[in-house]
Amino acid sequence: MNELDKRLDKIEQQLSVISGNQSSVFGSSISSRRDEIDLRELFTVLWKSKWWIIGVTFLFAVAGVFYALNLPNMYKSEGVYAPAQKQGGSALGGQLGGLASLAGVNISGGESNDIDQAMALITSWPFLEAVINKYDLKPLIMGVKGWNRESGELIWDDDIYDPVNKKWLREPRRGMEAEPNSYETYIRLRKMLAASYDNKVSMLNMSVEHYSPMVAQEWIGLIVDEINQEFRSRDMAESRKNIDYLEGKISETSIAEMQTVFYNMIESQMKTLMLAEVDDQYLFKQVVEPKVAERKSKPKRALICILFVVLGGFASVFFILAKSFLLRKNEERV
Repeated sequence: MNELDKRLDKIEQQLSVISGNQSSVFGSSISSRRDEIDLRELFTVLWKSKWWIIGVTFLFAVAGVFYALNLPNMYKSEGVYAPAQKQGGSALGGQLGGLASLAGVNISGGESNDIDQAMALITSWPFLEAVINKYDLKPLIMGVKGWNRESGELIWDDDIYDPVNKKWLREPRRGMEAEPNSYETYIRLRKMLAASYDNKVSMLNMSVEHYSPMVAQEWIGLIVDEINQEFRSRDMAESRKNIDYLEGKISETSIAEMQTVFYNMIESQMKTLMLAEVDDQYLFKQVVEPKVAERKSKPKRALICILFVVLGGFASVFFILAKSFLLRKNEERV
């Protein structure tokens, strides 16, 4: 009897194993079949709505073409500049730097951090605001909407600016005036301007984008000239101040050796002053002249059209799938 019970237990175990294997096989086949059915249903839903998807995508494509064609062309002018090799008092500064520091005099001439200061200054609000005001660039920044290549004339936005009477016409937003303020103009110019300094080759790359290629080329020259003038004026003022200070020190001392040192310092400051007075390209010298662009830099109309088509396709497919999912949910609830 015990042996019979053991055999029956073995047979039951084998049957359970077999039934478990069958259920796993059938379960996997059922799940894969369900996945296949789901994919087939998904494809069927999209196929039934294919003309709707094509129509929406086509409308997006037409909108993209219309949008791209109505964007005005922008032209980029680029220039490359190298740091000017200042002479002045660099050698003497190494010899007498400690004494000059004690005397409160800067005889370093052109310092390496001038480039870092210039890069920070080029894109700063106060500097660009000064350039805009000096050359009256606000109408060209805020009042122009295009450029006529055939006539070479700017296309003014009549809703914003009247170039004949030089009057701002835009409808001001709340708390603002018809004429764009300083910050608005700075932000617009900042988007047109790009400047980067390559430390490996010690070159400044500057570019300006504008509706007019001539204006873009001109503005690069204006900005570089103003940067050079800024540092020229600064160094000239410092040199004159140092010279006056050193001359006073000479009159205060009767020691011949100290007078010789002060005269050497004055000589260094005179060299810096003379260099600043005669050299217009004081900080940056032109390496590659900015040219008038022959081809537009943007917009990329083909890319814009492709993006609109892709967006239309994705939007239509997403809408169809979302609609099908909601309908199925409502049917399951009913």
